[in-house]
Amino acid sequence: MKTPFAQTNRRVLIIDDTPAIHDDFRKILAPRAQDEVELQQLEQTLFGDAQAPHLTFELDSAYQGQDALTLVERALHAGNPYALAFIDMRMPPGWDGLETIEQLWRVDPNLQIALCTAFSDYSWEAMAERLEFGDQLLILKKPFDSLEIRQMANALTWKWQLAQDAALKMLSLERTIEARVQELLKVSHLLQYDSLTGLPNSTLLGDRLTQALANCRRHDKQLVVMFLGLDRFKRINNALGHPAGDEMLKRTGQQLCACVRDSDSVFRYGADEFVVLLGDIHHPQQIHGIAEKLLAAIRQPQTIAGHEISVTASLGMSLYPEDGLEAIELIKKAETAMHNVKEHGPGSSAFFIEAMNQRAREQHSIESGLRRALQQHEFVLHYQPKIDLRSTAVVGAEALVRWQKPGQTLIYPGDFIAVAEDSGLIVPLSQWVLAEACRQAREWQQAGLPPLSLSVNISPIDFRQPGFVDSIERVLEQSGLAAQILELEITEGVLMQNVEATMTALNRLKALGVRLAIDDFGTGYSSLSYLRRFPIDVLKIDQSFIRGLSCDSNDAALVDAIISLGRSLGLKVIAEGIETAEQLAFLKDHHCEEGQGYYFSQALPAAAFAQWLAQGKSAPCSH
Repeated sequence: MKTPFAQTNRRVLIIDDTPAIHDDFRKILAPRAQDEVELQQLEQTLFGDAQAPHLTFELDSAYQGQDALTLVERALHAGNPYALAFIDMRMPPGWDGLETIEQLWRVDPNLQIALCTAFSDYSWEAMAERLEFGDQLLILKKPFDSLEIRQMANALTWKWQLAQDAALKMLSLERTIEARVQELLKVSHLLQYDSLTGLPNSTLLGDRLTQALANCRRHDKQLVVMFLGLDRFKRINNALGHPAGDEMLKRTGQQLCACVRDSDSVFRYGADEFVVLLGDIHHPQQIHGIAEKLLAAIRQPQTIAGHEISVTASLGMSLYPEDGLEAIELIKKAETAMHNVKEHGPGSSAFFIEAMNQRAREQHSIESGLRRALQQHEFVLHYQPKIDLRSTAVVGAEALVRWQKPGQTLIYPGDFIAVAEDSGLIVPLSQWVLAEACRQAREWQQAGLPPLSLSVNISPIDFRQPGFVDSIERVLEQSGLAAQILELEITEGVLMQNVEATMTALNRLKALGVRLAIDDFGTGYSSLSYLRRFPIDVLKIDQSFIRGLSCDSNDAALVDAIISLGRSLGLKVIAEGIETAEQLAFLKDHHCEEGQGYYFSQALPAAAFAQWLAQGKSAPCSH
């Protein structure tokens, strides 16, 4: 059984100046319905099976080339073009066949042509000069029979349809490829540009800097890498929210771009860090001038979300070829210089010097040592007693971590905690401290020693860890220590970060029975309203204020105010860093309840602390 013909374009235009020719074409290509039925019946009688229907064509007539052009234009405009045109060579008094073909192909280059001629006014060479012979033009010699006409009409209309299908598929493929290319370009842009500021990111920085260095080597020029870090930027996010912080970052990027030349480049390197590449530098004074210009632009106050905000930046610089020959080396040295500025004088700039690199290597060595110490159990806890200032009785202890390197003296937290926080090692270290302190406190209880509260310091990084409260609950359950014995010391900065989440976590801890203390109170930015909202039990006065009691009236007034504030809010107040009898007398006179410090005792190893408690003495003194 034959497969039916697929739906295709069968529109045919007959262009001839003789009406009889049009009639002949219609008889061949568009027979009357009755004639078609009679033919099908005859075929069935002769061949026995029902035959496939004959192809029929939609015919239009034009008697001159100009008329044909009008019909072709109209068909194109209607979106229903002709597939084939039969064109007579001679059509006086108008265009001849060749000119008609030329005019039609100008408006519809896809039109298939059958040129009908009994004799030619043109040689083949003359026709080839005027028309670009391809597969769209066939010559049909007169006279021709009906089968020849039908075969040619069928073949050329099918060919037109196949060409259109191929063109549509090619167009679809081109669009698919274009869409894919656009997607790849978009992905590439996302990989190489910061979505917030629109600046090129650290990925593109490496490529651009490598190219710039190659140019500098070729032309013997200098290049400067400037690394900028916004100072205390987290406070903006914490106080006004991340949308305000994001807007500040966008404006900072715009300010930096406005301050440099078109030949220079600005990149967003990290969360609050930017890099500027300066080429064609001739003398150091020029570099300092640009650095000051950048810092001054960043210092300009900005109005964001109804608040006037001012930020400063620290800027470190490295110079090619003096500080290095490779991109990574120059970036790292500029970043090292920036961190050095942050530590010693935020809001200013400095060139990299080798001493900074030495310090960076030392910090890397500390980080490596911390990792090893966690694996090899080199940390120990010492316990500093907390004293009731009225009765001099020991009422608690604060667990303080020490690093005991084999063959070396104890290393105190001030020498390694900052590195632990920067590297993220503070999390496993704090988990060990909490578990060990709770285990030790429970062991003391089982040994029959007097019950004491146990204080453990919690860093802001610990507090932000997912499952932090669950980990506290798990340690208490594993150690068997009552939650009421444990006191967690947090800084004021924790209270200011993500207030709602902080409130939820603190309330969960309070529901467990854990006591909560604000450590180093007076050095942060917590307000009275925050203290009233949060379930705090204890305020610890920072030791820097205690040291100034005997010589600084401002410190004395501040300590008195903190004690009064604590009492008015029903909070216990503890003074840390008590070292002299004068400091103790002041605190007792102002009704501070508890204290700790070298005046009573330094932090003691667990065994020494337990031995002293077992002797039943009052506050141990080391002075």
